Amino acid sequence: MIGVRAILLVLAAAGALSAAEPAPETIAAFDRYVQITEDGFAKQQGFQNFLWLDHHPKEKTMVWLQQSIVQPMKTLDQGIEIAVPGAHLEHWYGGVFLESRDSDADHLRGLLMNLAGYQDFFRQQIIESKLIKREGDNFDFLLRFHKKQFNTVVLNVQESGKYTLVDPTHWTFATHSTHIGEAEHPRDKKKLDEERDDAAPLWRLNFYWRVQQSDNGCYVELQVITLQPEGAGRLHPSRYLANFQNFGHDLTQYLVTRLEEMFPHHR
Repeated sequence: MIGVRAILLVLAAAGALSAAEPAPETIAAFDRYVQITEDGFAKQQGFQNFLWLDHHPKEKTMVWLQQSIVQPMKTLDQGIEIAVPGAHLEHWYGGVFLESRDSDADHLRGLLMNLAGYQDFFRQQIIESKLIKREGDNFDFLLRFHKKQFNTVVLNVQESGKYTLVDPTHWTFATHSTHIGEAEHPRDKKKLDEERDDAAPLWRLNFYWRVQQSDNGCYVELQVITLQPEGAGRLHPSRYLANFQNFGHDLTQYLVTRLEEMFPHHR
């Protein structure tokens, strides 16, 4: 027991050091990465140039054959990797083809744009969701993420999102986190708004939905970009003991898997 306590004290001390607020150069590099990534999205508006899968025919065939894809991504700046000092940036892609009577663009919009319903649709990771404000196609909302392994962590993530209807069969939803805080009392549902003074184990969370109706179903693509303290996967007690070391991957995989469960295939 003494040895375990000593290890936890070391982890806590290391976590306190690694959980400082991101430096300006860290945020600048992250923003640069996001800007270049989103510039790439903006170029994909044509019917044959809308999806990442349109540029990767082998993977598109796999997805159409109902083999969903989850894989890491990396955006380059004129062929050069973007260094993000003092932090760990992750970028994940998920692609799935949904073939069922309900898997048209309108039905998926009703599901994925029902932000308050995320706590029901994706309840294994999101224990509460709330639409804070809507102005036209702009949405402000709260997602409360829950992680538990050896200990429990609850993250309060506020997001700002922009919905874009390209045409009746194509739409996108791009979101950026505006605040992330860690609940001080993760086991007390009445106190989840009370947050720790130190920084959360997650600094930024952006995610992007792209939906295209075609081939007698809908292709759904999700990209998730996260920013975390450097070394947090190894030493930060919140991330390590509550399974935060693979947050971006796990979220992408979970959302893709849930969509497959909600829209079972006919074939």
